[in-house]
Parts: sequence; C-alpha cells; structure tokens
Amino acid sequence: MMTTLEGTLDQAQLGVLLKARYEEAAEQLRVQSESVRQLRRSGDQGPGDVADAGTMVSDTEQQDLLTAALDDHMRKLSDALARFEGGTLGTCDGCGQQIPPARMEIMPWSTHCVKCQAAAERRY
Repeated sequence: MMTTLEGTLDQAQLGVLLKARYEEAAEQLRVQSESVRQLRRSGDQGPGDVADAGTMVSDTEQQDLLTAALDDHMRKLSDALARFEGGTLGTCDGCGQQIPPARMEIMPWSTHCVKCQAAAERRY
C-alpha cells in the first residue's frame, strides 16, 4: 500500500488514477488535434495579408508544439500503464527500490526515485 499526502494509495488505486489520467490526456489530445485541423483549414482559405500569414504560421507552430507535448505525455502514461500491468510500476529502474509514493502520485510515469533521477541528470 502506498501512503500519500491525502491518505493511502494502493497499486489498484494507482492503476485507476493512471487510467483516468490517460483518458483525460487522450481527450485533450483529441480536442487539440481537432483545433489544429481547424486552424489548418482556415489557412487553406488564403492567409490574407502578410501580417495574417505571419500570425497563422506562429499560431500553427504553437499548436504543433502543444500537440507534441500532449503526445509525449500520452506516451509516458502509456508506458506507465504497461509497467502497471507488468507489476513494475513504482519500482526504480536504477536501484530497484520503491519510488516514493508522493512522487508516484504526482508523476505516475516516474521510472526512477529522486536520488537515481538526480544522478541520471548529472550524467547528461
């Protein structure tokens, strides 16, 4: 059982939390993708003047960056779900110890405890 700031969170509850976050992220990505499609369709009607064209390019780039960030978040959550199903969620890949429950609650895709993550970041 994992102790958290708000009480306890066992593996089953962590799985439910992870699945809920995955579904939320999937919906955000769906909405974002539709927004990008609409933005691109509006650009197909012609950019108007030079300022409009510049704004369109900037808006499109921002939307593409947001979509990429959401896609990366989905990948992390998907990987965490696979670790959950494999029974390794919450175990540090570096030292094999339990990842602190508060870290798992905030970042359920964590693959390293704080100490091992800090060591990995110093190497880069």
